[in-house]
Amino acid sequence: MTATAFDASVWRHALPRQRSHRFDRLLVVQCSLDWLRPGQLALREEVDDFLLDLCVRRSDLRVDRLVLHNLPTARGALDGDLAVLNAAHEEWMYGLSCSSVLLNHPGLRIHRLIIGGDQTDVGVEDVITTHRDGTWTNPELAAPVVELLSRGRSTTPLSGYVDLQGPLADTDPSFYL
Repeated sequence: MTATAFDASVWRHALPRQRSHRFDRLLVVQCSLDWLRPGQLALREEVDDFLLDLCVRRSDLRVDRLVLHNLPTARGALDGDLAVLNAAHEEWMYGLSCSSVLLNHPGLRIHRLIIGGDQTDVGVEDVITTHRDGTWTNPELAAPVVELLSRGRSTTPLSGYVDLQGPLADTDPSFYL
């Protein structure tokens, strides 16, 4: 889905560096199907934890996170693992939604990119980049994302439509048995 290969070491290296800088906006794009592969679960959770921790510490920070709204069925079918990818995607979106509802951070915006089932390129690359003193650390990667988000026509926000009561919540009768 992206023009560059997915490199977990680059992401792991980028996260600690983000902690040491003063910045006013963070842009995170995770639209590659590689994020949904079983081998990337630990990295996906590491990025999630980093962003949650950052939001807890910085209520003034604006965070724009772009993820896929739906999966490209043609690409998933070609890879032969569409069911695995869909399950991972559903679980990830549920986790992001729950975290967003519980965190209630005023500047956290999770955008879901709507793509066609046969689409193989979303037009933006996966990136984590910061905005400081009027400029992005990776302006060539940030510009297409900022432009995409400003149009608002191909994205939809991740909303808090999740039922946090669930089957194991204290309103479930079996909880008291």
